[in-house]
Amino acid sequence: MTHISTTDLAEELEAGETDYLEVLSKDSLSVELARYPNPEPKTPHKTDELYYIISGSGKAHVGSERYSIEEGDVLYVEQGLEHDFFDVEDEITALVVFANTEDSVLGRSH
Repeated sequence: MTHISTTDLAEELEAGETDYLEVLSKDSLSVELARYPNPEPKTPHKTDELYYIISGSGKAHVGSERYSIEEGDVLYVEQGLEHDFFDVEDEITALVVFANTEDSVLGRSH
């Protein structure tokens, strides 16, 4: 078992120069904490993703659907779907779970 404080991670994210922090990386999944101040479109991934919105608000586009999102919401993105955040009212911070480590933002070369 691994215990991780999202409060501590959020403080580390705020203090750093990055918008992404690795929370956990195992063969079967990757978890990251991500900040979206001025989001840009996300690259469709080969695996499913789950976003838990820790803070912030705005809108999300997943495939052809549009959603208003706010703190506490969960957004599921099926593999291969285009997705992004837009009309961000308050900077969005999310815990992002990738179905494997191959598609994590930190696991990819930029």
